[in-house]
Amino acid sequence: MLISIIIPCYNAEKYIKECLSSVKCQNYTDWEAICVDDGSSDNTKTILENYSKEDKRFVVISQKNHGVSVARNNAIARCKGEYVCFVDSDDTVEPDFLEHLAGFMKGDTDLVISDFTREMKPVERKEKVQALWKKKGDECAGQIIVDKTFNPQLWCMMFKRSIIEEYNINFYPGCTRGEDWEFFMKYIAHTDKVVYTGYITYHYRNNEVSAMKQLNEKSFTSIDASKRVTEYYAACNNKASGVVKQYSVSRTIWKFVILTVMEHNKDLYRKIVNDYDVKSEMRKMYSYPGIIEKLSSRMYSFMRPVFIGCFYVYGLINKNR
Repeated sequence: MLISIIIPCYNAEKYIKECLSSVKCQNYTDWEAICVDDGSSDNTKTILENYSKEDKRFVVISQKNHGVSVARNNAIARCKGEYVCFVDSDDTVEPDFLEHLAGFMKGDTDLVISDFTREMKPVERKEKVQALWKKKGDECAGQIIVDKTFNPQLWCMMFKRSIIEEYNINFYPGCTRGEDWEFFMKYIAHTDKVVYTGYITYHYRNNEVSAMKQLNEKSFTSIDASKRVTEYYAACNNKASGVVKQYSVSRTIWKFVILTVMEHNKDLYRKIVNDYDVKSEMRKMYSYPGIIEKLSSRMYSFMRPVFIGCFYVYGLINKNR
């Protein structure tokens, strides 16, 4: 059973060897790694080609710098595996990454989700962890929307390529934030059963220069991703479409309003207030299950100076830690 691992790479020479070595050391050996060099200006392409020469399971694709979404789409088009996983070029995976995920991909299971750590040292294994829960796709989608403690990541998942192809699920070109969330939310809309294990298989590197660490105008592509997911669920008539419509966009806008205040970025704060109906979206958050969301959204509506003051100070405290 061949598994395709998709690895988009851009100027990744600092960490890419660690990433590829961790893939090469997998206990499960029937895999291919589709590595896409997204127009790197450093030695990334050379490193990828060297790994490909040593191990034919590494496949190298080169493209002009079009971004991570296009890179992943091009890799999907080249995949031959029955199942698909995603790994970022500055991260590493545990030796049982594929073995663990594939072990739960049985019967009518369409998606397996494991967990990750921000520490780069190997995980100490005590015993094999069984599935923490199994849910229908619409139930999982609803939980992702209303339970902020459950925040599954693209790179901790195993997908069926057949579902990706049948429903033409891909990454939205130009979307630099929320593109991974949009992809797996659209995928979940077509799943019968999702399995979550909570088992750590992935090491996420806290890279301060990565796109995820930089709050700018491109960050707001996450809001557009939320809009597309809302429209997608409505078009599919998915059972979770109601909760997705209620909170998907509003929670994303709520988050960015707070982040711009915390980071004292007046320009981005003005942009989000001018470009989106923040008042209306905040009202939708009044009924959100989380107490912080309930209180802060009301505070924004009725005591905006207090809202700004509180999160401004909170941002200062976090910056000085």
